[in-house]
Amino acid sequence: MLLPVAATTTTAGAQTANTYTVTFTNETSGQYFTPPNFAIHSDEVSVFSLRSPASPGVQAVAENGLVPVLAAELQGAIDSRGQGISGVGGTGPLEPGASVTFEVASDERKFSLVSMIVCTNDGFTAANAKNLPAAGESITYDLRGYDAGTEINTENRADLVRAPFCQDEPCVGTEESNPALAENGVIRVHRTLQGVGDLPASFDWDNNENIAYVEITRID
Repeated sequence: MLLPVAATTTTAGAQTANTYTVTFTNETSGQYFTPPNFAIHSDEVSVFSLRSPASPGVQAVAENGLVPVLAAELQGAIDSRGQGISGVGGTGPLEPGASVTFEVASDERKFSLVSMIVCTNDGFTAANAKNLPAAGESITYDLRGYDAGTEINTENRADLVRAPFCQDEPCVGTEESNPALAENGVIRVHRTLQGVGDLPASFDWDNNENIAYVEITRID
């Protein structure tokens, strides 16, 4: 099962912080997401890049839902570059149509978020280095689904993280990366489920639509 992680925030060198309310919403009709890893950081930090290999932290979330690994990676990036904040919003899987809201404070200018698309081999949704709103304003970012390129998309329950919501038969994966399934690829837009394994089609989504959104409001 996915380990619940309490909402946490960690700050490095904060001075005059701005306060934001963040709401992350799952827009799919059948998929589940892990609690979102988030960070507010400087321009120099980038959580991921399309057509580039995934970092160990992004891989850990995308394949196995291991949000603490990415949380540590983000905090390390923030610490090495100065001020910022990172953490995990929520305490458990985010159901289809559900939202999680949390409050953060930082004087940095960029926001990033990563959340696993649970019933996939290595799918995730994310916002990368997005601008934060000015005082009294709100910004909404629509989010796509991405493939980390780290694991072959078998779409078999036996290769996915353990999840009781895999309908008739739960997913029974081990929460560990399987070297036999290593893809050694790069991050790309997810092509959605292709029906090659035993995963129910109800977990699929329309690749022409966004699967989540994040709304950020500055409240100070």
